[in-house]
Amino acid sequence: MMASSVLVCFLHFLLLAVAKQASSSSKLVLEDGYTVSTLLDANKLKYPIHPFSLLPRPGQEDDLFLLDSASSSFYTLSFPISKDSAVDRYAGNGVDGFADGEANAAMFHRPRSFAVDSIGNVYVADRNNHAIRKIMQSGVTTIAGGYSNTTGHTDGPAQNASFSNDFDLTFLPRRCILLISDRGNRLIRQMNLKPGDCAHHAPPAGAGLGVPMVSWMGVLCSLIGLFVGFVARPFLASHVPNLRRPSPQQDVEALPNQGICRVRRHSLICKHVGTKPQSSRGQTKDLVNSEGRKSVKQGDDESTGKTE
Repeated sequence: MMASSVLVCFLHFLLLAVAKQASSSSKLVLEDGYTVSTLLDANKLKYPIHPFSLLPRPGQEDDLFLLDSASSSFYTLSFPISKDSAVDRYAGNGVDGFADGEANAAMFHRPRSFAVDSIGNVYVADRNNHAIRKIMQSGVTTIAGGYSNTTGHTDGPAQNASFSNDFDLTFLPRRCILLISDRGNRLIRQMNLKPGDCAHHAPPAGAGLGVPMVSWMGVLCSLIGLFVGFVARPFLASHVPNLRRPSPQQDVEALPNQGICRVRRHSLICKHVGTKPQSSRGQTKDLVNSEGRKSVKQGDDESTGKTE
């Protein structure tokens, strides 16, 4: 009897020690600066709903899709959200079932997950119907599991595929696929979508050129530009006056204030001669005398030609 009492006390002490160790090893890190507020009380609506999940509506930044799993229906609402916000039925007639067609007449069986693609189509994980449904502006269709009508993990053509009673959907726009978290089967599965469902999104990862390719293209374009410039320069020099090389007579110029300058190897070399700057009148006189000497020389040349 005494031994059993000692054993009970020992076990009690051991449990206290373990609980104390667990409490000392766990801690909370509290971060301030956030607030929580109620935007809409669905209990006070004219027709109460049960918000189960919300997702943004692509192309309309202030619009949301709302899933009411309890009534098997989808709704839309817009920001700013308040008690006076309009909550409009988008799909589902509020009765559990399995029916496609017009959105307001379609029936779902208490779905708990959905995804939205790039153009606003809604994909419903209708797990109790073992199917994936699609809601469009034109109505509701079944895109996977339509023929199986039972649980399973069959792959292949979508209408022959089967799912468990517990799966979720995630849309990956860059790959244009639906990821299926098939929890009941402990599987991650993939369903390819049509290109039109992802038309407004960027190309898949890896489809672009990438930074290295763009860099190499820039270097290549620079080399091509240098080669074309080297080849085309003679042609341009012979057709564009501004690109012609200066004639030998232009290599030497007399600068009144600086002396004689020569152009050698694309450099301008000047030698000061120490002449005094002339006035504008003197420069005019020198120009007239120079023109006169040219005229006299030209006359002498003509007379010499006649004599010969």
